Amino acid sequence: MKRLLLLLVTLTFASLASAEEPTDFIRFVEEDASDSLQTAVVRYESPQRAQVDLVGAIHIADKAYFDALNVRFKSYDAVLYELVGPPMEERGKGAVTADTQQLQWVGQLQVMMKNTLQLHGQLEGIDYTAKNFVHADMNMQQFTQTQETKQESFLTLYFKAMLAQKEANAKNGVNADAAGLATLLKILTMKDSSLELKRLLAQQFDSVEDIMTGIETGGGTVLVGERNRVALEVMTKQIAAGKKRLAIFYGAAHLADMEERLLQQGFKRVKVEWLKAWDLPKGK
Repeated sequence: MKRLLLLLVTLTFASLASAEEPTDFIRFVEEDASDSLQTAVVRYESPQRAQVDLVGAIHIADKAYFDALNVRFKSYDAVLYELVGPPMEERGKGAVTADTQQLQWVGQLQVMMKNTLQLHGQLEGIDYTAKNFVHADMNMQQFTQTQETKQESFLTLYFKAMLAQKEANAKNGVNADAAGLATLLKILTMKDSSLELKRLLAQQFDSVEDIMTGIETGGGTVLVGERNRVALEVMTKQIAAGKKRLAIFYGAAHLADMEERLLQQGFKRVKVEWLKAWDLPKGK
């Protein structure tokens, strides 16, 4: 009898530990005919039965990925989206153009990567004019003031990212400098270098969550943690206004922290789906 009780207790604790394991929100999948970079759509349910889906975004991806998201988003009462600065409907107005100039380099980098990898951009692929879209991010004043308070800059984030990358490589036993240079030189001599460069980058995405965990240590960052806090404040207001089915459409790197915050609020994880963001066929 004691052995049976011990077994039941052990299984119970094992089940609880498994249930509390953090979700992977991005993964690289290898298959016979085609590899792929995939992002998760994870559903959570509040004690009051409100459903919230964390929809992991890749900012440059296949057109089919964005098309599928546009169809999916129509089924929600509200889709909360990330975008530092004013809401999308106010973009381009003279009064706010100066505010957004501070982050223009991010958009320029994405355009360069989009063209190099022959992919589509999120801002052109997603229908931000949909009536159920709700801005759920900091404005530029909030962003810069919070950065000043936390003494956060591009350089501090860069060095934290480098350290986190080094720790992730050590954890996985990877000599990133040697392996990366050899692989890159090989890719540049291939017939379809854009496809193989995508494959190399997709493989690296597997470590992004380890890196973001490292970056968020020591009080978190404005770039991720503080913006996530704002997004969940908007979520709370939307639920209070009667919305029962919501999506939070944020970059996949944000979602491990966001999941932790939801679970702390009493939400339960109930469903995980995977979407193919990059299709990487073999044999070409």
